[in-house]
Amino acid sequence: MKLLCLLLLSVSFLPAAATKVSAEKILLIRVDEIGVVTVNKDTVGADVLALYIQERLFKSFLGTGQMHSRIKLEKTSNSVADLVTEVIIKEINEAQKRALRQVCVEKFSKSFDGLEKRKQDKLKKQFPVLFQTNYL
Repeated sequence: MKLLCLLLLSVSFLPAAATKVSAEKILLIRVDEIGVVTVNKDTVGADVLALYIQERLFKSFLGTGQMHSRIKLEKTSNSVADLVTEVIIKEINEAQKRALRQVCVEKFSKSFDGLEKRKQDKLKKQFPVLFQTNYL
């Protein structure tokens, strides 16, 4: 009987321990050889890619206080032109800047440059996706 109670107690704590380990949340951007861009399951035009990524990052912040862990750019084939990749990277960079601006205004009512170094460092640690430079 004691063994059964002990076993039941130990099993009841397993889900709580498992939820503490969080998986990395990746915003996956794919581009194919004809330039079609998909973000996770959504097809997005290259002309609105920055706005789309900014909204995804900021909405996840508003909803949970967290953001994606990182952004990953994936070419679906080797024939994707370098020019297309460069345009997408510029759009990602612009989205990061916009989302950072929104987060700073929401949290501190200031721009990132107007924050103390300590707060800037805290934001870099809390939201590394906004400062990521390597996407491939």
